[in-house]
Amino acid sequence: MKLDKIKVKNFKSLKEVDLNLSNLTLISGVNSSGKSSLIQIFLLMQDNINFYYQPINKPYTFTSELGDKKSLLHQNSLGEDIVFEFGYNNTFSGIKLDFKFKAESFYDRDEGNNDNLIDFFEDSFYYLNTDRIAPDLTFPYSETAIENNSIGTKGEFTAHYLAEKSKDILNILALKHKDSKTQNLLENTEKWLNEISDNVKISANADVATQSAKLTYQYYYADDKNLFTTSEQNPLNVGFGLTYVLPVIVAILKSKPGDFLIIENPESHLHPKGQSKIAQLCAIAAHNGVQIIVETHSDHFLNGLRVATKNKIINKNESQIYFFRKEKDGLDTIAHPINIDENGRLSDYPKDFFDEWDTQLDKLLW
Repeated sequence: MKLDKIKVKNFKSLKEVDLNLSNLTLISGVNSSGKSSLIQIFLLMQDNINFYYQPINKPYTFTSELGDKKSLLHQNSLGEDIVFEFGYNNTFSGIKLDFKFKAESFYDRDEGNNDNLIDFFEDSFYYLNTDRIAPDLTFPYSETAIENNSIGTKGEFTAHYLAEKSKDILNILALKHKDSKTQNLLENTEKWLNEISDNVKISANADVATQSAKLTYQYYYADDKNLFTTSEQNPLNVGFGLTYVLPVIVAILKSKPGDFLIIENPESHLHPKGQSKIAQLCAIAAHNGVQIIVETHSDHFLNGLRVATKNKIINKNESQIYFFRKEKDGLDTIAHPINIDENGRLSDYPKDFFDEWDTQLDKLLW
């Protein structure tokens, strides 16, 4: 199932927002402009999907950490309901919550099948937080997560996942790295990681006795006759960015057509070249049936997507950019749509949309 639209009314600063969702939807904007609020809606739906089975007008209990319930209602709301609607297959399904946060209705406006939306959030939705797990000597272990094809919202089970699934064949063969000799998950993870740091090798092991997992790295180099490798290094002794980006790479490589993936700030702790390569990886997955929302502050990620479009890695109609900003009163979020054409050019350049380079350069020149 592919989500085509999301409509939001009266949730925090999202008084009335209507977004078209593409294969790859890029969300950008200044701080506190409503980007995280949009993502919280998806997380709320996944965490609380069982509200569908509650009797109507019974109190709705949030498991998501969103703070005081009444503070989630838009300050200038003319009504007392928060509404989330999701469009797919010419159908809209959604939930309406009253000001006391009782589930007034979970409905299908076009009389379709709500079970499609339930199944979507239970089986197809994955999320990676911007606060991903940091380098360490050991990492968490979870058989349940692996069985559910999950690496955790912080990527905390990535090491365990790689240990158990290292020889799994990629679901999307287009994600196979050009230098990989196999279609195995671990080798392709390693080759894509080489786009971040040259000549790196990964090992992942899981120990059921200690309920922990480990990662180690090696670097290799060659002369005219021989191939040499360094000694194994734990994640604390290599660059921070390697371990931090690893869940992003694995989340994309393990995906299959029909999956829906949200990634916050995939560019964190990466060199600009690495940021562009992650954009390319996202573009390949999106072109091959994975629906992705990326929240980013990186012009390098944006430009990587533009180049991928120009190079026909992703079609111009398979991406959509939204620039979030607040109205002058500081209360309402406006989602400004921007498109990429077949040559990688942008349809619009609103103020504060990745323009800081030019702004600072002007100050240096003048």
